[in-house]
Amino acid sequence: MAIIIGGYFANIKAPKVSPGMLHGAYLQLVTGLALTGLAEAMVDEGEAVNHMKIGIKLVLALAVAVFAFLGKRKEKANPEQGTSAGMSHATGIVAVIAVIIAVFLPGTVTA
Repeated sequence: MAIIIGGYFANIKAPKVSPGMLHGAYLQLVTGLALTGLAEAMVDEGEAVNHMKIGIKLVLALAVAVFAFLGKRKEKANPEQGTSAGMSHATGIVAVIAVIIAVFLPGTVTA
């Protein structure tokens, strides 16, 4: 997440989707799914995984990945224009929203 948000703020004057933002978005999806699998496997009896929080975070992670992918594809298709400001802003904003949800929603495992 730090790569995505950091890449967004690093390029905020001339917004573009950097390769780090794209790779960070893919990495976020892979590690999120792996951690969800571990949480499901390690949950004790009487506890439950908060599927609502995981679902919201998955939707946001997919949105970040899609925005980053589309922004990078737009830059490759139009190298003379070279900017995908809208996709860059969308990627950064959705990533910030994902962080806020991860911090302020109740935990992933509930008793």
